Amino acid sequence: MKVLLVFPPSTIYGNDPTLPGVLPPLGLAYVAGYLQKHGYNDVHLLDARSLSGKRVIRKGNRALYGLTDEEFIAKLDEINPDIVGISVMYTAYSGDAHNLARIIKVKNPNIHVIFGGAHASSFPELVLKDRNVDVVSHFEGEETMLELVRTYEQGNNITKVAGISYRGPDGKILKSEKRPFIKDMDSIPFPARHLIDMNMYKNDKPHTYHMRAPSSIMITSRGCPQDCVYCSIKQVWGSKNFRERSPGNVVDEIEVLNKEYGIQEIAWLDDASGTRKKRLQAICDEIIKRKIDIKWTVPNGIAHWYLDEQTLDKMKASGCYRVTFGIESGNVETRKFLGKPFKLEQAERMLRHANKLGMWTISTFILGFPFEDEKAIMETIDYAADCSTDMAVFYLLAPFPGTKVYESFKKEGLLNFDHILDPTYSQKDEDFETIGESLASGGVNTTYFTSEELNNFLAMAYRKFFRSRAKRFINPVHILRKIKDFEDFMYASRLVGKGFGMVLDSTINTFRCQSIWKGDRRKLEEVRTDVLKN
Repeated sequence: MKVLLVFPPSTIYGNDPTLPGVLPPLGLAYVAGYLQKHGYNDVHLLDARSLSGKRVIRKGNRALYGLTDEEFIAKLDEINPDIVGISVMYTAYSGDAHNLARIIKVKNPNIHVIFGGAHASSFPELVLKDRNVDVVSHFEGEETMLELVRTYEQGNNITKVAGISYRGPDGKILKSEKRPFIKDMDSIPFPARHLIDMNMYKNDKPHTYHMRAPSSIMITSRGCPQDCVYCSIKQVWGSKNFRERSPGNVVDEIEVLNKEYGIQEIAWLDDASGTRKKRLQAICDEIIKRKIDIKWTVPNGIAHWYLDEQTLDKMKASGCYRVTFGIESGNVETRKFLGKPFKLEQAERMLRHANKLGMWTISTFILGFPFEDEKAIMETIDYAADCSTDMAVFYLLAPFPGTKVYESFKKEGLLNFDHILDPTYSQKDEDFETIGESLASGGVNTTYFTSEELNNFLAMAYRKFFRSRAKRFINPVHILRKIKDFEDFMYASRLVGKGFGMVLDSTINTFRCQSIWKGDRRKLEEVRTDVLKN
């Protein structure tokens, strides 16, 4: 059987500010590697988002990032697959996956089309209303895809395959028994990066916030033991189904990336980095033992409540130079609601120690929970400004369908995307624009505030934070702590320059707005928000 795994292009509508990233499709690469491990070598991996590079095709209020329909058809003709698996991770861009399914079935109705990923796992019944989709694979995809390929190859009925949804003979949508998750993470082969052109994802020079180039991504664990109300990752890995790879296995992959692909910096995209201190320390010890000269970061955030000073020491010694803490709120009640009832004092202690070691620190915050009033929002903004983090990143809440917080918004009558998610509904560009803006942190009306008012809070948060950090970035003691060698010096120079630029831009834009719109507070805030967005 010839298998094609596809990451779809992304169509952005209207004022959705999203710029789709160009990253290796690890999920599909894991599935491809698993199939090859079990003897299916005629597997192809098509990153239809990244193959077009930085090209953007605009038509009306649409912007296409990735292959056109004609280019995809050419790839389909070239590969001529028996089975096509399509990753449908993002609700806002699910229309692109359904478009590919339509193209495939028009080309050859006998091709089996399988959808997987967060969106498909969240809404299998809705997805399967599209007659061009044959099967939805739930949650973890390796074993399910292997069994589906075997079943199709042998001409057997798929009803006995666990972990899927499909249409019965009468058209009724059925769900098979739940598939257990893979317990032994080390039994899963490394992502089949050899099936994609890794040069597509490499940069000769580091990005602004990266220390080295080229850089790449990996994951060392799956799932998360927490149950945050806004997180959609449970639709992929299940609820609280946290599993880890062994330290030796993790460092083996780091070594492969470093030696075979020339990668100098790695971002761990785990959803729960650092959940077990002993394991994290063992990974660091193994990197040091093998003398791997690598830089690494945890951009998705590391659970500060599991950390201690010794663990941070080892992280720094093994090459971690930047840590991100998902603090999310400075209000005690909001933290309980969102699922992080951990003491902020502990987060502050970890921030201070990381700064003392010379690590760069980032903290993320979310504004706009459904029942959050002005006091709660201001406590978050004030905490961000007063804590020890080098940089704060503020988001407006994106209530992804399938999450607990989405259900809260629905219950309060604040939003409902369910009709847009139905592929049999005649979707309009305006529908995708609405859902895209909301899920790209454009802000959603809450019990207390409109999205416009939330954007004003967002602008205020950045202004207050930048002003609070101006003195710190001027302070030579703080900066010198970060510099141990010439590489640190060059990185610090870039960051300080960027920081000054952001503070200066914020000051100039605020002054310009006040000069132009003096006396008109509402218009002033509109312009400030627009300046921040752009």
